[in-house]
Amino acid sequence: MILLYYTLRDYTYPKVEKPFFDDRKLFAFFALGVVLGMVIFAFESYAGFGAGAEVLLLLILGFALMEELMKLIILNFPRFQRKIDTAFYGLSMGLGMAATFTFATIYVFLLDLTDPQPVDFVAVTFLGLLFVLLHGSTTAIIGVGVARGEAKGYFMDAFLIHVVFGIFYESFFVVEIIPTPFNLLGLVGASAIVVYAYAKVHRQLLPNLIRDAKRLAQKKK
Repeated sequence: MILLYYTLRDYTYPKVEKPFFDDRKLFAFFALGVVLGMVIFAFESYAGFGAGAEVLLLLILGFALMEELMKLIILNFPRFQRKIDTAFYGLSMGLGMAATFTFATIYVFLLDLTDPQPVDFVAVTFLGLLFVLLHGSTTAIIGVGVARGEAKGYFMDAFLIHVVFGIFYESFFVVEIIPTPFNLLGLVGASAIVVYAYAKVHRQLLPNLIRDAKRLAQKKK
Protein backbone atom coordinates (compact mmCIF):
# COMPACT_ATOMS: atom_id res chain seq x y z
CA MET A 1 0.00 0.00 0.00
CA ILE A 2 2.89 2.36 0.76
CA LEU A 3 4.46 1.63 -2.61
CA LEU A 4 1.10 2.16 -4.34
CA TYR A 5 0.72 5.56 -2.68
CA TYR A 6 4.32 6.53 -3.45
CA THR A 7 3.96 5.71 -7.14
CA LEU A 8 0.50 7.19 -7.73
CA ARG A 9 0.59 10.28 -5.54
CA ASP A 10 1.57 12.56 -8.45
CA TYR A 11 -1.43 11.46 -10.53
CA THR A 12 -4.27 12.19 -8.14
CA TYR A 13 -5.58 14.92 -5.84
CA PRO A 14 -4.09 17.21 -4.51
CA LYS A 15 -1.16 17.04 -6.98
CA VAL A 16 -3.56 17.32 -9.92
CA GLU A 17 -7.02 18.80 -10.18
CA LYS A 18 -8.47 15.87 -12.10
CA PRO A 19 -7.11 12.44 -11.07
CA PHE A 20 -6.03 10.11 -13.86
CA PHE A 21 -7.84 7.15 -12.31
CA ASP A 22 -10.93 6.27 -10.28
CA ASP A 23 -10.11 5.41 -6.65
CA ARG A 24 -12.95 2.89 -6.48
CA LYS A 25 -11.69 0.98 -9.50
CA LEU A 26 -8.12 1.25 -8.25
CA PHE A 27 -8.93 -0.56 -5.01
CA ALA A 28 -11.24 -3.00 -6.80
CA PHE A 29 -8.26 -4.05 -8.91
CA PHE A 30 -6.12 -4.25 -5.79
CA ALA A 31 -8.70 -6.57 -4.21
CA LEU A 32 -8.77 -8.67 -7.38
CA GLY A 33 -5.01 -8.90 -7.22
CA VAL A 34 -5.19 -10.08 -3.60
CA VAL A 35 -7.35 -13.01 -4.70
CA LEU A 36 -5.18 -13.80 -7.72
CA GLY A 37 -2.07 -13.76 -5.55
CA MET A 38 -3.47 -16.54 -3.37
CA VAL A 39 -4.55 -18.56 -6.41
CA ILE A 40 -1.09 -18.31 -7.94
CA PHE A 41 0.61 -19.19 -4.66
CA ALA A 42 -1.62 -22.24 -4.13
CA PHE A 43 -1.06 -23.47 -7.69
CA GLU A 44 2.70 -22.98 -7.68
CA SER A 45 3.07 -24.48 -4.21
CA TYR A 46 1.16 -27.56 -5.35
CA ALA A 47 3.18 -27.85 -8.54
CA GLY A 48 6.49 -27.38 -6.68
CA PHE A 49 9.93 -27.30 -8.25
CA GLY A 50 11.51 -30.44 -9.62
CA ALA A 51 15.14 -31.43 -9.45
CA GLY A 52 17.50 -30.68 -12.30
CA ALA A 53 18.34 -27.55 -14.20
CA GLU A 54 16.16 -28.45 -17.20
CA VAL A 55 13.02 -29.02 -15.13
CA LEU A 56 13.67 -25.89 -13.10
CA LEU A 57 14.05 -23.77 -16.24
CA LEU A 58 10.83 -25.17 -17.72
CA LEU A 59 8.94 -24.38 -14.53
CA ILE A 60 10.31 -20.83 -14.46
CA LEU A 61 9.22 -20.31 -18.07
CA GLY A 62 5.82 -21.93 -17.50
CA PHE A 63 4.97 -20.01 -14.33
CA ALA A 64 6.12 -16.70 -15.84
CA LEU A 65 4.03 -17.26 -18.96
CA MET A 66 0.96 -18.28 -16.96
CA GLU A 67 1.14 -15.29 -14.60
CA GLU A 68 1.80 -12.68 -17.26
CA LEU A 69 -0.89 -14.08 -19.57
CA MET A 70 -3.36 -13.92 -16.69
CA LYS A 71 -2.53 -10.25 -16.22
CA LEU A 72 -2.80 -9.56 -19.96
CA ILE A 73 -6.17 -11.29 -20.31
CA ILE A 74 -7.68 -9.29 -17.43
CA LEU A 75 -6.26 -5.90 -18.42
CA ASN A 76 -6.87 -6.35 -22.14
CA PHE A 77 -10.64 -6.49 -21.91
CA PRO A 78 -12.17 -4.12 -24.52
CA ARG A 79 -13.40 -1.71 -21.85
CA PHE A 80 -9.80 -1.11 -20.69
CA GLN A 81 -8.09 -0.84 -24.07
CA ARG A 82 -6.48 2.50 -25.00
CA LYS A 83 -7.50 4.10 -21.71
CA ILE A 84 -4.90 5.87 -19.59
CA ASP A 85 -6.28 4.68 -16.27
CA THR A 86 -5.65 1.04 -17.25
CA ALA A 87 -1.94 1.52 -16.53
CA PHE A 88 -2.70 2.58 -12.95
CA TYR A 89 -5.17 -0.26 -12.44
CA GLY A 90 -2.51 -2.66 -13.68
CA LEU A 91 -0.06 -1.40 -11.08
CA SER A 92 -2.69 -1.72 -8.35
CA MET A 93 -3.62 -5.26 -9.38
CA GLY A 94 0.03 -6.29 -9.49
CA LEU A 95 0.73 -4.96 -6.01
CA GLY A 96 -2.40 -6.69 -4.74
CA MET A 97 -1.13 -9.98 -6.18
CA ALA A 98 2.25 -9.39 -4.58
CA ALA A 99 0.70 -8.63 -1.19
CA THR A 100 -0.85 -12.06 -0.68
CA PHE A 101 1.73 -14.03 -2.67
CA THR A 102 4.56 -12.52 -0.63
CA PHE A 103 2.80 -12.90 2.72
CA ALA A 104 2.01 -16.56 2.02
CA THR A 105 5.57 -17.23 0.84
CA ILE A 106 7.10 -15.67 3.96
CA TYR A 107 4.64 -17.48 6.25
CA VAL A 108 5.31 -20.91 4.75
CA PHE A 109 9.07 -20.36 4.72
CA LEU A 110 9.13 -19.43 8.41
CA LEU A 111 6.95 -22.42 9.30
CA ASP A 112 9.68 -24.69 7.94
CA LEU A 113 12.23 -23.23 10.36
CA THR A 114 12.36 -24.92 13.74
CA ASP A 115 13.91 -21.95 15.53
CA PRO A 116 13.75 -18.82 13.35
CA GLN A 117 16.17 -16.07 14.30
CA PRO A 118 15.79 -12.30 13.65
CA VAL A 119 18.15 -12.60 10.70
CA ASP A 120 15.80 -15.16 9.14
CA PHE A 121 12.89 -12.72 9.35
CA VAL A 122 14.95 -9.97 7.74
CA ALA A 123 16.23 -12.26 4.98
CA VAL A 124 12.86 -13.73 4.03
CA THR A 125 11.20 -10.29 4.13
CA PHE A 126 13.83 -8.98 1.72
CA LEU A 127 13.21 -11.91 -0.61
CA GLY A 128 9.49 -11.25 -0.39
CA LEU A 129 9.92 -7.60 -1.33
CA LEU A 130 11.52 -8.70 -4.58
CA PHE A 131 8.20 -10.28 -5.57
CA VAL A 132 6.39 -7.05 -4.67
CA LEU A 133 8.59 -5.16 -7.14
CA LEU A 134 8.30 -7.96 -9.71
CA HIS A 135 4.51 -8.16 -9.82
CA GLY A 136 4.03 -4.43 -9.41
CA SER A 137 6.32 -3.58 -12.32
CA THR A 138 5.33 -6.34 -14.76
CA THR A 139 1.59 -5.77 -14.32
CA ALA A 140 2.04 -2.03 -14.70
CA ILE A 141 4.09 -2.57 -17.87
CA ILE A 142 1.29 -4.66 -19.36
CA GLY A 143 -1.23 -2.02 -18.28
CA VAL A 144 0.77 0.70 -20.05
CA GLY A 145 0.91 -1.47 -23.17
CA VAL A 146 -2.88 -1.93 -23.15
CA ALA A 147 -3.38 1.80 -22.60
CA ARG A 148 -1.14 2.57 -25.58
CA GLY A 149 -2.70 -0.09 -27.79
CA GLU A 150 0.60 -1.98 -27.90
CA ALA A 151 -0.22 -4.84 -25.56
CA LYS A 152 1.84 -7.55 -27.29
CA GLY A 153 5.15 -5.70 -27.18
CA TYR A 154 4.78 -4.65 -23.56
CA PHE A 155 3.62 -8.14 -22.61
CA MET A 156 6.85 -9.56 -24.02
CA ASP A 157 8.85 -7.02 -21.98
CA ALA A 158 7.02 -8.09 -18.80
CA PHE A 159 7.46 -11.77 -19.63
CA LEU A 160 11.20 -11.41 -20.22
CA ILE A 161 11.64 -9.48 -16.97
CA HIS A 162 9.80 -12.23 -15.13
CA VAL A 163 11.84 -15.01 -16.72
CA VAL A 164 15.22 -13.35 -16.12
CA PHE A 165 14.21 -12.60 -12.53
CA GLY A 166 13.13 -16.20 -12.02
CA ILE A 167 16.42 -17.58 -13.33
CA PHE A 168 18.49 -15.31 -11.09
CA TYR A 169 16.24 -15.82 -8.07
CA GLU A 170 16.16 -19.62 -8.24
CA SER A 171 19.91 -19.79 -8.83
CA PHE A 172 20.32 -18.40 -5.31
CA PHE A 173 18.68 -21.53 -3.86
CA VAL A 174 20.25 -24.29 -5.97
CA VAL A 175 23.45 -24.48 -3.94
CA GLU A 176 24.03 -28.01 -5.19
CA ILE A 177 24.50 -26.52 -8.66
CA ILE A 178 25.83 -23.05 -7.77
CA PRO A 179 27.69 -23.29 -4.45
CA THR A 180 27.97 -20.52 -1.86
CA PRO A 181 29.07 -17.72 -2.15
CA PHE A 182 28.61 -17.72 -5.94
CA ASN A 183 24.86 -18.22 -5.55
CA LEU A 184 24.72 -14.72 -4.04
CA LEU A 185 25.25 -13.36 -7.55
CA GLY A 186 21.82 -14.73 -8.38
CA LEU A 187 20.24 -12.72 -5.59
CA VAL A 188 22.09 -9.59 -6.71
CA GLY A 189 20.92 -10.12 -10.28
CA ALA A 190 17.30 -10.72 -9.26
CA SER A 191 17.32 -7.58 -7.12
CA ALA A 192 18.82 -5.48 -9.90
CA ILE A 193 16.23 -6.69 -12.43
CA VAL A 194 13.15 -5.82 -10.36
CA VAL A 195 14.53 -2.55 -9.00
CA TYR A 196 15.31 -1.46 -12.55
CA ALA A 197 11.89 -2.56 -13.81
CA TYR A 198 9.98 -0.73 -11.09
CA ALA A 199 12.11 2.38 -11.43
CA LYS A 200 11.37 2.34 -15.17
CA VAL A 201 7.63 2.19 -14.48
CA HIS A 202 7.79 4.97 -11.90
CA ARG A 203 10.17 7.35 -13.69
CA GLN A 204 9.59 6.64 -17.37
CA LEU A 205 6.57 4.61 -18.45
CA LEU A 206 3.84 6.31 -16.41
CA PRO A 207 5.13 9.89 -16.86
CA ASN A 208 5.61 9.34 -20.61
CA LEU A 209 2.12 7.89 -20.93
CA ILE A 210 0.58 10.96 -19.30
CA ARG A 211 2.77 13.33 -21.34
CA ASP A 212 1.80 11.66 -24.62
CA ALA A 213 -1.89 11.64 -23.67
CA LYS A 214 -1.78 15.37 -22.92
CA ARG A 215 0.00 16.03 -26.21
CA LEU A 216 -2.65 14.06 -28.10
CA ALA A 217 -5.44 15.94 -26.32
CA GLN A 218 -3.85 19.27 -27.31
CA LYS A 219 -3.68 18.21 -30.96
CA LYS A 220 -7.37 17.28 -30.96
CA LYS A 221 -8.22 20.78 -29.70
